[in-house]
Amino acid sequence: ILFRPVTQLLQPEPTGVKVILWHSQRGDERQVLEDLLRRFNEQNVGRVYVEPLGVPDNSFKDKLVRNIPRGSGPDVFIRPHNELGEFHDEKILRTIDRATLPFAPEAYLGKLLDGLSIEGALYGYPLTYKGLFQFYNTELCPEGPPRDSTELEGWKQKLPSGVVPLVYDASNPFFHAPFFIGAGGTVFADDGRTFTLFEEPGLTSYRWPGEWRRSGVLPPEPNYNEMIRLFQSGKAATIIVGPWYQPGGEVGTSGKWDVAPLFSIRGKPTGSFVTVEGVYVSEQTRHPQEAALVASFLAGTAGEKERFDRLGLPPVTRAAYDTLDAAGERARQVAMVRVQRQSLEHGVVTPNSSRMAAVWTPATDLLAASIAGRDFEKAVGDARYMLARVDEPKPPPADWRPFGIALVVLLSMGTYFIAMQARRGIRGHEAMRAKLTGFHARAALPYLLPGLLAVVVLVFIPLIVGAGLSLYTHEHGTFTFTGLQNFGRILFPPLERAFQSRSFYFALGVTVLWTITNVVLHVSIGVVLALLLRPSWNRLRTMYRLLLILPWAIPNYITALMWKGMFNAQVGAVNVLLSPFGFEGYNWFDKFLTAFTANVVTNTWLGFPFMMVVTLGALQSIPSELEEAATLDGATRWQRFRLVIFPHVSPALLPAVILGSVWTFNMFNIIYLVSGGEPNSQTDILISEAYRWAFERGQRFGYAAAYSVLIFFFLLFYSRMTERLQKGGAS
Repeated sequence: ILFRPVTQLLQPEPTGVKVILWHSQRGDERQVLEDLLRRFNEQNVGRVYVEPLGVPDNSFKDKLVRNIPRGSGPDVFIRPHNELGEFHDEKILRTIDRATLPFAPEAYLGKLLDGLSIEGALYGYPLTYKGLFQFYNTELCPEGPPRDSTELEGWKQKLPSGVVPLVYDASNPFFHAPFFIGAGGTVFADDGRTFTLFEEPGLTSYRWPGEWRRSGVLPPEPNYNEMIRLFQSGKAATIIVGPWYQPGGEVGTSGKWDVAPLFSIRGKPTGSFVTVEGVYVSEQTRHPQEAALVASFLAGTAGEKERFDRLGLPPVTRAAYDTLDAAGERARQVAMVRVQRQSLEHGVVTPNSSRMAAVWTPATDLLAASIAGRDFEKAVGDARYMLARVDEPKPPPADWRPFGIALVVLLSMGTYFIAMQARRGIRGHEAMRAKLTGFHARAALPYLLPGLLAVVVLVFIPLIVGAGLSLYTHEHGTFTFTGLQNFGRILFPPLERAFQSRSFYFALGVTVLWTITNVVLHVSIGVVLALLLRPSWNRLRTMYRLLLILPWAIPNYITALMWKGMFNAQVGAVNVLLSPFGFEGYNWFDKFLTAFTANVVTNTWLGFPFMMVVTLGALQSIPSELEEAATLDGATRWQRFRLVIFPHVSPALLPAVILGSVWTFNMFNIIYLVSGGEPNSQTDILISEAYRWAFERGQRFGYAAAYSVLIFFFLLFYSRMTERLQKGGAS
């Protein structure tokens, strides 16, 4: 950092038109891209030079949508095509003249240009594409990989015990796509808007993962991490995955693996959803010709060759496949490219419509219901309802003036109330005592100001902005004032959906149950452990205190991930310990009760040390004479606890219970990381529901903000009630 300005001064300033390129590539892909750009700059000295900028993948889209409309941001950027629909709706892309393509349109593989087009207009230059295919264990499959799904279903009997025929991320719609396509399913009707995702014939395919899991074709917990573990340890015959994966572990070390095209689905060849990586030109670029020149170079012959030679990525032109050399070390690399081409030919390029964003969550829920063996027809109804919400009428714009008047009135009343409180304080006994002792409040202001400023910036401003956001509806980057309509939709849903998962009232019930259960367990375990650690004859009590406080000291997200692994169906410690009782291979997140229990166990582990520490502190303040007198009077242990110890502990415990209740009420990390809301969002609490409406269900920021406002008022009401309870207990 210190020497960078010096090195920049010593380097000659590039001349020519500067083109800014954004990308999110890492590792070898980033190195290849930078080498290509370096070559381009050398070939165009004095005319054009490219300045690349790496942007984090998870914030890439948001930065584009915010910056390009304001005239900033990149001239050129690289992204997968599945985001094209959203970029088109935001009007941040420039159309591409097909004459500027580095190859003739007919030279490209079929479907690739369609993936980068909307309504016949081309918006990107194809760089490469990625699709799913099979890796198979050559030792477990000496006669080659399965050719058809019916053949695969019969493999369970001939494979060694403990080995499953197939692994893939069965609850992920992207990985399910080969079976959906093979069954004849389509995402949209011919009009490109009407959803047909949950209609026959494709609907039948959603039953298959559950059937395969129960018959032993799939493992008990068929998720991404589990499929990698099983295949690499030699416990799975074949795995469906993409080119980003390279076998490791025992299978990777021994080299006993190979690749193959996707097996056919009951006699019908199938492919996968294919993702096309493209390079796009910004609508707001000041140098469209130079930007197009850069994009065409990256998508041209040199770029295509570098991406295949150094990264093993599939070429986009037909002619490139005729010159692939499959000899020697490149045999597997060429094989992986060819099987991806077959996935493209028999599959579909993932639809680039912005409506695809609404597809993934309901499809994931339906697959999860199939795997768990829940009511399939009900799950289909829930999935269709989620899709139907995409097309529900948006709240109409509302007149902001009545709300503005109400806000002014409330602010005036609040100011008056604060002024009256301050006036009473000035005339109060404490103020008079401060004057007599020579203490002046002005002297304390410099010390209070930093903390007050932090509270205003970190608490009050976000609170006001969030409350204001709840009065708006967000769509395509614009906010429309709609008044209280978000609250109306939350509080008055269709009656048949009012008490089902994803509704406010269902989430509120789960949240209250979650809070009460956890607080009762925290207090009970904390008090019992404090009583056990209290006696002076316990010489190891200091060591026990240190050990028992560790769960509270460890960050809760780390603890959540640890317990998530412990509840794993196949290798989790919980199932290993409970295997004598029939819990071997049991999936804890298939049913509400067990998923809720897993969350509660994790949060109880996190929460009891706090109550234990508070109780230990309160126990130290109890005079020993009181307990000795109670013992002499013939009181039993229970009577001493109920009549002597607990009355002295409860004043200190009550604030801790209030604080613990608020923490538990909003304990997002445990819900999100342990159960993930499974099954079917039934274990989501209010705060995780708000998150999902904001970031996983169509970016409904106003709707999510309304959830947050309701949470605030609920906790405000709770705090006022407990404050009165506390005052009553003190009196």
